[in-house]
Formats: sequence, structure tokens, C-alpha cells
Amino acid sequence: MVGDNVLWASAMALMNDFRELRTGKKIFKQLRKTHVDDVEEQIRGDFDAMIRTASKIDPYRTFVACASEQPDRLTMWRNYAGEVGYAVALDSTKPLYMRRQRPMTEEKIAASGLLDEESKQRLRDDANSGSPKFEWTRVVYKPDAQYLAAWKVLLDIEAAAAASAEGRQAKKGELYAMLDMATVISAIKDPAFEDETETRLVCNAAMYVDLMYLKHRPGKYGMIPYVELGLPKDPGQLVGDGPEPMGNLPIIEVIIGPTRYPKDACAGVRELLRSHGHTNIPVTASRIPFRP
Repeated sequence: MVGDNVLWASAMALMNDFRELRTGKKIFKQLRKTHVDDVEEQIRGDFDAMIRTASKIDPYRTFVACASEQPDRLTMWRNYAGEVGYAVALDSTKPLYMRRQRPMTEEKIAASGLLDEESKQRLRDDANSGSPKFEWTRVVYKPDAQYLAAWKVLLDIEAAAAASAEGRQAKKGELYAMLDMATVISAIKDPAFEDETETRLVCNAAMYVDLMYLKHRPGKYGMIPYVELGLPKDPGQLVGDGPEPMGNLPIIEVIIGPTRYPKDACAGVRELLRSHGHTNIPVTASRIPFRP
């Protein structure tokens, strides 16, 4: 994060919750089953088609960067910290961009397997439009809140299908309603993980993610597909031979986990931040009286 100026967003298929995505999809399936008979028959086909489309989330091409809203928590230090842990607080009001690792070339487009010129041109246009950006979303754990969030989206999908059938403008169009559904599915997590108080960046990958953004690293589940997120120095600039240059992440605070040497640990982090252009950032030690 400091120095490389990026976060890693890893493939959802390899998260520690092996039911990632399945929990949210199950809720939508249950709600659809109880509500579908109330949907007008002439729009029922479109209603179901939109739900099926929004549910087709590829867990190997959906990437997640996870954070906690309660950084100084013993559960988190025990589960995720090493000998000395560091909780880095970011300004969550600032979206982050997917880092482009390499340029789009005609050779890559030809190797993509696309045959029609329209699809090839879309790749060119998307590559030239700059890096996609993503915002933080709170994870929903409580079942009542999960069903309420899913129900609101389901009603938007029904309204969009009805508006399309009647030839009028919907308050929320089909595409946006389906995107909302995909976002809610990705934000629902098993209640057993509630102690993590997670907020996350969910990156639904574009069709060209392999060509420009994707990286791999070894992990306990094998090779982990991931993308890097940050603040490009010039999001609209064309990419050269290497990864695009990144500016500093919006770091606003650092908390150091339980350690026998808190003063020394804080001093070292302050020096690291200063050497990379991060000034006047609060650095404090954990208040938890845990002896590591």
C-alpha cells in the first residue's frame, strides 16, 4: 500500500467465506419464488430473464478488496495480522481505479477470439476510455437487512420490466436495476462473519480484464487471480509498456496492532509514511491489552 500505492482485489471464488455469492443468490431465488405469481403475466418472462442475467456473476472474474470499519478489534488482529499487524485507514469517500498493467494491442485483440468487428471496437474504445473506478460498499450480514435490500432491487427489476413492456421510461432502467442486483448479491455475506464489520470494493470485471488488468499470485488456495486498485496519476492517459503510474493512496490513519514495542513501531511507520510523501497522518498503537 505504501510504496506500490495499490490495494489487491482478489477473485471472489477464493475468499475465506466459501459461500461468497451463493448466500445472496439464494435470497434472491427465495424472494423470486414467493413473488413471481404476483408479477403480471405479460412481463414475467422479462422479469425472470433480468434476474437470471444479474445472477450470472463469475466468481473468478469478480474481484474484492476487503476492509473493516472497526480497525482496532482483537478478532481482526488474531485472524489477519502477523507478528505485528497494521490497520491502514483509507478515505472511503474516494473511489479507487483498477490499475492497467499493460496496453491493449491489436495482437491481444486478435488473440481474444472475438470475430465481429463491433466487439473488437468495443475493446479498443474501453481501453482508451481510462481506468474503471469502484466505490466502497458495506457488507450486509443480518438476514432481515439482506432480504430488505434484495426485495427493493427485485421491485426495481419488476418496474423496469413493466416500463419496457409499456414503452415508457422507467425510474431505474433495466441495466441499472440488474447492476444493483449484482451489487447486492456481492454485498451479502453469511452472518457468521459479522464480527468483521466489513466494507468492500467489488470489481465486476469487464470482458477484457485478462488483456489489461489481471495478475496472479500464490496463496493458500493455489494461484490467486487479482487486480490492483489505486489512484492513477492520469486515469485517461494511454498505457505504455508497463503498469500505469499510481499516486498515493488516500491514507488518513494507521493503527499498529498489539506489540511489546508500540513506541518504536509507531516511529517506524511514521518514517515510512514520510519517506513516501504521506505527511501529517496519525499513527497510533492499539488500545487492546493483548500480549502477543
